[in-house]
Parts: sequence; C-alpha cells; structure tokens
Amino acid sequence: RVNLATAKSVMLLTDDPMLNLEVALIAKNIAQQTNRTIGIVVRTYGQRFSDSLHQLLPDAKAMAAYALSAEAFAGAAFGENILGLFRLNQSTILVTEYLVEPEDTLVDRLLAEVAYGYGVMPIFHQKAGRQFPSDMTECFMPSDDVTLEVGDRLILLASLHGLRRIEHGERRAPSIWRLSAQQPLNAASLLDAGSTLYRISGYHLDSARNFMKNLPGTLDLPLYEHQAYRLRQELNHQLPVTLTPIAPSLQSRYQ
Repeated sequence: RVNLATAKSVMLLTDDPMLNLEVALIAKNIAQQTNRTIGIVVRTYGQRFSDSLHQLLPDAKAMAAYALSAEAFAGAAFGENILGLFRLNQSTILVTEYLVEPEDTLVDRLLAEVAYGYGVMPIFHQKAGRQFPSDMTECFMPSDDVTLEVGDRLILLASLHGLRRIEHGERRAPSIWRLSAQQPLNAASLLDAGSTLYRISGYHLDSARNFMKNLPGTLDLPLYEHQAYRLRQELNHQLPVTLTPIAPSLQSRYQ
C-alpha cells in the first residue's frame, strides 16, 4: 500500500523502535530484490539502539529523539530562541533566533564576520524598530555587508559548537590581505570605490575615502576569503586593483 517496491526512501517514525527496525529491514530486502538502493530514516530513542541499527543497516540514518532534544535544550541554555532543528551530514543544525543586545558579541559585526568567523549561516535579518516590509525578500538571505546593531533580529543556522563560539566570542581570525590600487581612468569613481571598500571590509569610511584620494597605494586589511573575493570583484569595476593574502589566519577554520 505504501509502494515500497518503487519508493526512493522510507521514514520509520513510530514510537516502537523495534517496529521501525523491522520495517526498515523489510524495505531494504525489497529494494535488494530489484537491485536498487533505498534511503532509510529510523526514529530511535537510545544511543545503544542507534549503534545496533548502524551495524544492521549501515546506510540508514538514525534519528535519536532524545539526543536531538538534548541538543536543542543545550542551545537554548545559551539564552537564545531555538526555532527548530534538522539533521545534515551527520550533524544537527539548530535554527536559532537572536535579538542583539548591548553586551552581545554580535554588536557592530558585519554579517560576513559572523558567518565566516563563527562558522554559522545567517538566513534572516530585521533591523531594530522596523516593521516587516511588504517585500520580505530583503530580509531573507541578508547581504554579508549588513552591520548588526542593538535591537536587530537575526535568525541563523548553526551547530551547537557554532552557538557556543558566538556565546564566548571565539571568532576565527581573518587572514591579512594586501590591497594594491591604481588610479582609475575616471576620477569620479573614487567616491564609490571608497564606499565599496567601507561596505565590504568594514574599514572606516573616512579612511577608505582618504585612501582612494591618494592613489596609487597599498592597504592591509583583515578579511575572510569570501570577503576578499567580493571586494576584488566589485572594486575592479571601478579601478585597477589586486588583492593578495600576506598573512593567513592563525586559527584553524571551523568545521
């Protein structure tokens, strides 16, 4: 009745772990009879049962209800709002909501610093005091160039380790990149180039514009790889630049 003979995957989510295991074995047997594979997800309630399941069905995905709940509670212990969770590549990803507070480690950080420094993924951003806009697309998947302020609302995807890094301010240090810029053919583009430098790198706006007024010149900037790539791409539309890494991060990249 559930078309196991042609199903691409099957999820066994009853409250009876032995029943879940029995049906999973039936599904695997039917798939083998037709020389094909089938994706299997099984709800379990204990680590020992999950380990036994992996021995019987190495390719099955075990969803341990208590373990998932424990990770959600641990995330909530940091004082944030856990909206949901899901499993991805053997890891639990928590959908977490932040309301940026005055003493928060997120204050005055570019989203690029949050994403690449803490190893998380911002998916929604709402400025403090602003109502939901009619076009919600501007809130979802926000730009790396957004600077977080007190009162902002931020929703991100993160592992429990990512939330812990945010809580303790353990941000991976960026690499140092040397920006070399030449005079543009059109001097009118210098003002926009200074704004681009400020927007993407977080370099002080007045300093960025002064740098552009005194070209050719070089400037050393702390940047994450994605920031450096975007900065080079956008500045090259305005003037000739090169961006070269001169000092790698002293901290290993977060997994």
